[in-house]
Amino acid sequence: MKRKILFAMLMIGIVFSYSNAQVQTEQSESDSLECLKNFSLYSLSYKKKMYNYAIEPWRDMFTNCPSTTVRIYSDGINMYEHYIAKEKDSVRKNELIDTLLMIYDQRIQYFGDHAKYPEGWILGRKGLDIVRYRRNQSEALQDAYDCFNASYQKLNLKMEPLVALNWIQTANILREKEKVTPDEFLEIYLNVDDVLGSCIKKETKESKISMLNKISSTCVKILSNSGFDNCEQLENSMSMRYEVVKDDAAAVGRILRLLNNLECTEGVLFAKAAEQNYRLEPSDMAAYFLAKLFVKKGDLDKAKHYYNEAISASVMDENKSKWYYELALITFSHDKNGPKAREMAYKSIQFNKTWGKPYILIGNIYAQESKNYGSNDFEHKTVYWVALDQYKKAKNVDPECSSEAQKQISLYSQYMPDQETGFFHGIQEGQSYTVGSWINEETVVRYR
Repeated sequence: MKRKILFAMLMIGIVFSYSNAQVQTEQSESDSLECLKNFSLYSLSYKKKMYNYAIEPWRDMFTNCPSTTVRIYSDGINMYEHYIAKEKDSVRKNELIDTLLMIYDQRIQYFGDHAKYPEGWILGRKGLDIVRYRRNQSEALQDAYDCFNASYQKLNLKMEPLVALNWIQTANILREKEKVTPDEFLEIYLNVDDVLGSCIKKETKESKISMLNKISSTCVKILSNSGFDNCEQLENSMSMRYEVVKDDAAAVGRILRLLNNLECTEGVLFAKAAEQNYRLEPSDMAAYFLAKLFVKKGDLDKAKHYYNEAISASVMDENKSKWYYELALITFSHDKNGPKAREMAYKSIQFNKTWGKPYILIGNIYAQESKNYGSNDFEHKTVYWVALDQYKKAKNVDPECSSEAQKQISLYSQYMPDQETGFFHGIQEGQSYTVGSWINEETVVRYR
């Protein structure tokens, strides 16, 4: 008898060491002992990942002892995720997913007021699993969206970053189906941005800050690619936000990235934010946004100064490539300086060899230069050979630029020298030919 009493006391200790338990006062002594027995059976098997032995006593605990310990729910989720991953039959898999989601619902019923993992947290996790397992079902996505909305309402800035990311991704899918309006979508973006900004501010580990910044950039891209093009509405929303966060460099930077990605850089807000951001934190991005501002103002000397400052300060090759390319565009279109523009374009390529835009720009520079090269019409037209070479390089390295490059190829192929003129100059098709002067590019002769 003493052993039985000692065993019962030991099991009670085990249960309460794993939980913020709510005692079921209406249970009889025999019911409580049955719960303890099942907890012992399932938890020992669960720890050894012997789920087939753990599942039956776990089900008994889930049904008859739902408020004994929060571990019933976290362990149950893990086991059902295991079974879902292994299940091949679609009908059975769907049943398992139903049970998985029911576990979340019951957890809210019995542990919705948990100090660390309250109802808002549970709803966020439920939404994640709906998206994970039923992303192709419209009704299920609406359920996930409702979970994310409710999670934010209950947690606000304490919402998990991964949940916030899935919230805006789900909202974007529903926006495409016209079940979420552009205004609602923008509001969700702003809420998600608040969540991520709060997380970034509190985080101390560089690796986690980097991850959060990547999530933030992903959210900006989602909104940028959503077709949202009402700059006036965006600026009105962001102006109020700017006044609240204008002393927070990271928050101002996020506003600038969004305005820039949506090409809403003409308004007063972008100018104010760009100047304030540089005052608060003169980083590479801050210098870049000032460069963009001075391009809009037409002060190209200052623009080039800040582009060069941004490039020098940046440690990201992708940014260096993009900014050298934009600097090359300014140098070509405004300064009409082909050699300097090409130099900048080649520096862009140096930092991103798989991007086709700089090659297209060099091709355009050469095509523009054709009228200035050589002393006769034939020599003018030979420049199109090296221009076409650049367009073909763009197609080869970057499929996304293929269409634009092909348009340029179709356009300028008709301006190549004709065969008769080539024979007159003693130059045969297929032989090597060097276009001289500052271009100094070797190519292959071909005729139209």
